[in-house]
Amino acid sequence: MTLSLSTLLEESKRLTTHLSSSEIPTVHRGLDLLEAESRKLVARSMRNGKALDPRAQSMLAGSGVDTDELTENVASSALLAAFELLQPSYDGNVESFLGQQQEQSIVSAIEESQLSTLDDFDRNMSQHMNNVWEDTQRRLFEELGQYQAAEPRPFVGSLSPLARQSGPAFGLSDDGSGDNKKCTQPRVERYAQVVRKLNDARLLSQQFELLPGLEKATADSSQELKSKQIGQVWKLLEHYTAMSPSSGATTEGNMDRRLVARACEYLENTFIEHVDSKIAQYPHDANLGGVPSVHLRIKGYLKVLYARTDRAPKDVEVFGGEAVWAHLFMLYRCGYKQEALAYALDKEEAFSGGDPGFVTHLVAFLDNSPSVRSGGGGGDLPATTLSFEDPYKAAMYRVVGRGNIPKKAEAEVILTTEDYMWINLAQIRDADKISSTGIQHGRDTLETLQASMLKHGPAHFDPSGNSPLLYFRVLLLCGLLENAIDYLLKSERFKIEAVHMAIALVYYKLLRLPTPSAGSEAIVSTGDSSFLIANEAGGVRGQFDFSRLITQYARALPEDKADDSIAYLLLLTLPGYQSSQSGLSIEQAAEMQTRKNNLCEKAIVRILYERQEYSHFLGDIQSDGTRKRGVLERFLPLLGITTNEQFSHTIIRSLADLSRDEGRLADTVLLYNLGERYNTVLNVLCKQLGEALYQRSMGSTAMFVDSAATTVVVGLEDVEGVARAVLAHYRQREHIARVLDERAVSTCSMLLAIIDFVNSYQRGSYEEALEVIESTNLLPLGANGDVSAATRHAEQVRTLDDAITRNFSLILLTTMETLTRIYAGLKESPYLDAIKQANMQQLRRKARGLMVFAGMVQFRMPSDTFAKLNRMDVFMN
Repeated sequence: MTLSLSTLLEESKRLTTHLSSSEIPTVHRGLDLLEAESRKLVARSMRNGKALDPRAQSMLAGSGVDTDELTENVASSALLAAFELLQPSYDGNVESFLGQQQEQSIVSAIEESQLSTLDDFDRNMSQHMNNVWEDTQRRLFEELGQYQAAEPRPFVGSLSPLARQSGPAFGLSDDGSGDNKKCTQPRVERYAQVVRKLNDARLLSQQFELLPGLEKATADSSQELKSKQIGQVWKLLEHYTAMSPSSGATTEGNMDRRLVARACEYLENTFIEHVDSKIAQYPHDANLGGVPSVHLRIKGYLKVLYARTDRAPKDVEVFGGEAVWAHLFMLYRCGYKQEALAYALDKEEAFSGGDPGFVTHLVAFLDNSPSVRSGGGGGDLPATTLSFEDPYKAAMYRVVGRGNIPKKAEAEVILTTEDYMWINLAQIRDADKISSTGIQHGRDTLETLQASMLKHGPAHFDPSGNSPLLYFRVLLLCGLLENAIDYLLKSERFKIEAVHMAIALVYYKLLRLPTPSAGSEAIVSTGDSSFLIANEAGGVRGQFDFSRLITQYARALPEDKADDSIAYLLLLTLPGYQSSQSGLSIEQAAEMQTRKNNLCEKAIVRILYERQEYSHFLGDIQSDGTRKRGVLERFLPLLGITTNEQFSHTIIRSLADLSRDEGRLADTVLLYNLGERYNTVLNVLCKQLGEALYQRSMGSTAMFVDSAATTVVVGLEDVEGVARAVLAHYRQREHIARVLDERAVSTCSMLLAIIDFVNSYQRGSYEEALEVIESTNLLPLGANGDVSAATRHAEQVRTLDDAITRNFSLILLTTMETLTRIYAGLKESPYLDAIKQANMQQLRRKARGLMVFAGMVQFRMPSDTFAKLNRMDVFMN
């Protein structure tokens, strides 16, 4: 049976119909595929057989290019297939297909993993950069002071470039205004004297009367301040600081109760002064006569009040020609509680007319007897059962917790801010007595009073804004010490006083400070220019960032007051009062103090870095090797530093590390040398010498810019001079030479020799340059092309310091240039005798040995270095 070709084709297709599957591709081997494979084979054979143009080969060889190796590398690259459209390869072999599918799956998985990794890296990198920037920005603001929208006023004296950029002025101005300068600088000096005396007393572990010293400094500045209210503020602080920190447990509730009691006592004393001043002002109206008793003074004041003022209440109850409720209230308002009790008992008939149990209640209230706690004395009376037309009576009932008295009833009596604060604080002070009656009066707590004062704000008490001390005293009276200091710091007029009031409150452990963090030294405040830190528990009273305040004030002092800056920074180690310190163990308290000491050390390091008065504060080493003590060493006990090694590690070495990181070479060497870290000095010099050489090889003569003097560019000559002087100094001192690291000394000496070699080459002294580089034994120049010698030198390269190895390109090229220049000079000589020819042969062998050595270490050099060396070698050979 004869079959045609088309029939055979159809039969062959039917043979695989039972195997058809969408997963397995069919095999298509047509004429087109055969033709394409044939064309690829012809193209490959033509490419391999094509010869390189002789002229191109000659030109490339002259440039040091190996054409044979280049031809082989090019031939191995199938460039035609690289740009062809990819077509799926059809294969009927199941194993081959599965292998291909597996390979494609692996490749796809790798590509997806790479894309996912890149996305994760970009996202994490962006987040990391944002976090670093925010942290850097926060630290910068804390160091320089928060940015203020208003134009900042400059500080006193000459400041460092960083400090001039921003920061609170603290009222310290030296901007050319003579009057302002005369008013500010004496005040600063008076307060600084008190702070210095405080630190001296702390060194001797003696108690220091800080508040009287600061108050005297303020009094001496009365002509500059021109404020009478500032004296009242210091008197209030005197009442607060009279509370001994050791009396009772230092808890939140105990601290608040003592503050309220002292505030009431202050307001009562000031009211007594007011009474006496009014009597002295109008003695005829008072008509006291003789030696007046307390009752006569109160009667005299009431006479003046009704004779000279039009705000005195008209509806008062009179008994026997005497305003008994006014008299009783004034006694209680002045703090004469026992006199008030005696007066009530003496006039019991007058006071018991409408309320027979009042006197009994008053006796129990003032004596804190069980009768008031059990609800004795007639109990709590509704406001409707008595007439309260007399405002003094209403105020008296309210202050002793006798009935629900509406506030408007005593409105005619509570006329001033001091009266308002007293009547509220008195009820808070006696809250336990009032609540013990068993009757709820809905009275305010200290926290609600504080919230109310903050809600009113300074505009309510000082609408004109000319008397910031009014609202400041209000905040102090209601126990918001932190808010008060923060508010007064916003006043340019009293900013200096606010700083020292904060110091006093910290010294007497009244100001709430945040717990020093072990991980970071900075604390985020509640506002851009605020020193308040929000209370994590959500209370009204927050914490005060005392460390930032002192740091900014110390940096704001003029440069010639560096001693005072250090004195203020030492206040960072004051124990203070942390709101979380109650119940701490001895170990926890010691850890907290250690963190404060560390924070103080960092601040001192920063201020010393800016002022650069190292020998004055840190001491110096004399020519005979003895060490001169610095001013700071006297105060080391305040930092918890007890040994010279600890001082060297925490202060000197930290300052040296900072100077090194900021590029201050001279300061770095001085400080490391002062800290007796001689090997570190050599390592720093080696690194800077290597950096200078590397910059020279890159075509730059500048090494770095000193951050302290932005116009001074430090070059290689400066580093070289310092290195030579330091190395010579160390070698002359036997006690230093004994502890030096031989590797560091060798590296420094070799770098200096390399610099001498480069300088000789640049001067054109090629023979001298060759002698210098040969003396280092760094290169196999004396091996005459010996491969074993080149190998030994290549092995030595691995042991060299990075400051040398990173400059090998410069060393090799300069050495080969030196050989080439000497060779060219001999070759151009008109007379070539046997000696010159021998020297030229010797130079060629040195160059050949250098090329062999360069081939062994070329992985440490830029890619074009070997090509440059090859051109010079071809010229010589």
